[in-house]
Amino acid sequence: MQTGHLPNRKIETKPAVHRVRFENGASIEWLADRDGYLGIGKVSCGPVLLRSPEAMPWSVEIRSPDAVRIVRYPIVGVEQSPKMLRLRLGAVVTQEGPMDWMLHAVRPRLALRDPTQPPRRAADTSLTVTIEPVARTTGGAVFRGISCRYIYRSRSIPIFRILERGTWEPAGRAVGAEFWMRNCFTPSIVKFVRRNQFHSTEWYLPSCENPNIFQFLPLQTELQGFTFTACEEGVLVTWPTRVAHVRSYFEKPRGRDFIAHIHEHCGDLSLRFETAPVEILWTEGRRDRIGLANLYESVKELVHDTLHSHIGMRRERVTTYGQIEEWGNADLEKYRRGGLPRLLKAGCRTIYLANHFQNNMNTWGVSNMCCTVDYKVAESVGEHRLAGFCRDARAAGARVEMWGNTSISTLTEIFSRRNGRPARIRFLPDEDSIVEVIRRAKAPFVRNPSNAIEADHYTPVFAVLNLRDPDIRAYWLKRWKYAHDKIGLEGIFLDSSFNLSSDKFHYCQNTQAGQAGATADQTHLLGQYRPAREPPSAILSQYRAHLDLMVEMQKMGYVYCNEDLGVFGIHRHGPDVVARLDSLPIWADTICCFDGAAIEKAGADPDEVFFKGLAYRMMWSLYWDPPSGKLTFRYGGPRGRSDIPRAWHMRLLHAFNSVCDLMRERRILGGEAGVLYRCDAEEVLWSFSAMRLEWRRQRPILDVLSGKRAFSDTLHTKPMAVYRLGPPAEQ
Repeated sequence: MQTGHLPNRKIETKPAVHRVRFENGASIEWLADRDGYLGIGKVSCGPVLLRSPEAMPWSVEIRSPDAVRIVRYPIVGVEQSPKMLRLRLGAVVTQEGPMDWMLHAVRPRLALRDPTQPPRRAADTSLTVTIEPVARTTGGAVFRGISCRYIYRSRSIPIFRILERGTWEPAGRAVGAEFWMRNCFTPSIVKFVRRNQFHSTEWYLPSCENPNIFQFLPLQTELQGFTFTACEEGVLVTWPTRVAHVRSYFEKPRGRDFIAHIHEHCGDLSLRFETAPVEILWTEGRRDRIGLANLYESVKELVHDTLHSHIGMRRERVTTYGQIEEWGNADLEKYRRGGLPRLLKAGCRTIYLANHFQNNMNTWGVSNMCCTVDYKVAESVGEHRLAGFCRDARAAGARVEMWGNTSISTLTEIFSRRNGRPARIRFLPDEDSIVEVIRRAKAPFVRNPSNAIEADHYTPVFAVLNLRDPDIRAYWLKRWKYAHDKIGLEGIFLDSSFNLSSDKFHYCQNTQAGQAGATADQTHLLGQYRPAREPPSAILSQYRAHLDLMVEMQKMGYVYCNEDLGVFGIHRHGPDVVARLDSLPIWADTICCFDGAAIEKAGADPDEVFFKGLAYRMMWSLYWDPPSGKLTFRYGGPRGRSDIPRAWHMRLLHAFNSVCDLMRERRILGGEAGVLYRCDAEEVLWSFSAMRLEWRRQRPILDVLSGKRAFSDTLHTKPMAVYRLGPPAEQ
């Protein structure tokens, strides 16, 4: 990562500093020189710095997919007051280097600028930067800070992203701070103790042929939707206040004392582009680990409630969770007779099944169940068998969730174009099938910048469906509605929701095209020149299409579970349990594999971890293993005694079921003596240690595990006990 200078140009002379003090006590310094705006330098809240003095200026880089780059921002107008700073900026541009667009050869097209020509003023292009003071109260903490957004306008240079570079360090330094970011790929709580320490949120895998797996991740559909950085002086929070396709990367560079926050604000290719407002909030006060966890929970609830409300999505809450999955052909009758009763008896309210729609494995006998052929139950599975499984589960008060994917097998795409005489392959019927839809849809698949169908899962067997195509979208919803209404499915586990469904772009270089490809032996297609003005292009973000699709699924009656750690849905995704031991409170509404042997090896008590996980609303997955017919915590069957659930584990799962609907407003008690939830006038206490609680009035008390009841103003708790506390008696 390049640090210490603006992305567009180096600062050759000392810039002019313009100070703005807002009415809430926050203040900023914006920087300019004779060529224009350079970015934001110092940001403070009262006397406390929120950015390191050695950090890069907070600014943006704008580059179009045609490699037009803004290199300078002349200042056109300034509005400055205690209530707002608004900077109206012009644009000086150049066009050079690789484009986003690619050739048929799958290499980037280059913009070949005449090096003797200087950058030019784009008179029809502008950027407006608006910064306003904000204040919020949550979790008993008063936050003050600023909100920033960018509005881009042009009549000739369309863009689909703005790269924002900044750093945020409470008290002006990274060393001494803790960065909390629920994360799959690197530690979720990191304390910075030395300048040479490195941390990032990317997934780098040294053992992989291409070790660079993910760099930027969607902030709201893989990361937690906000940042939370704590230090001795207080806590710094940043978050976009609207649902938006924001791709983020966070890094503490080696040898530097700042934390880089780099965001790609993304959307459709457009001449008018506006980013979501991003708030930077500061609250003072030293807090211990419990105080930080409680404040983190309050901020998370604020962010998640706001963003769900913005798109009309229901918040999902985790339930007890059982799984039946194998990578060979499924026997649903065996599952129904053997596995389902065992999981129900153990207390599982959600029963997950693998993909039993037509897929490469159960239809063609190749690859695995992940790669869907069509959204219809496979003949080898039997729709009536799946319906019987769902019927029995529902009768016992459970719902059935099934794996789903927004891609289809490339075999389906191949089989949609038939030539010659059929030989050996028994094609599926075309009528009312995905093949029929592919043939009539204008753009059934997501296309990458070379116009190839986007593949996923590191292999070209997955063809990603374009959720912006109305025919594809209608067919998906039709088939899943049938699966809900006629078969009885009530939950979807959406595979790779952050990198396959939401974090994709559909590219179309020529929206007026009449054909898809060409070869040089087609001589009638030769002899053409590039026109002076090229036809319009399109780049379409899949982000809102993905989320709006899940809203529609909820309206049908589905519960949304996913393979991400973001804001929306229940999350079956994340690191192993050992990696979560120092951050259990931040894993609410996630599903994790319990590994008693690994927990013990890490120096923790497996029973205590199991109890605390449930107390923090982190669910343990329970498997029924088809080959052995055993219940186990381990996918693939038990290795030892610690993989077999005991009666004590089952009692706790049933206890969770009895109180989970009341587990809403959460507060961890001092010293982590327990976790207290409040819902209206009732409370639920998960007690970690013996303690004495007193109230002014008597109230009903239920020891959930023992079934004992009392009516008292005093409670002497036991370790690893669950209490339901009724409304206090009227005086």
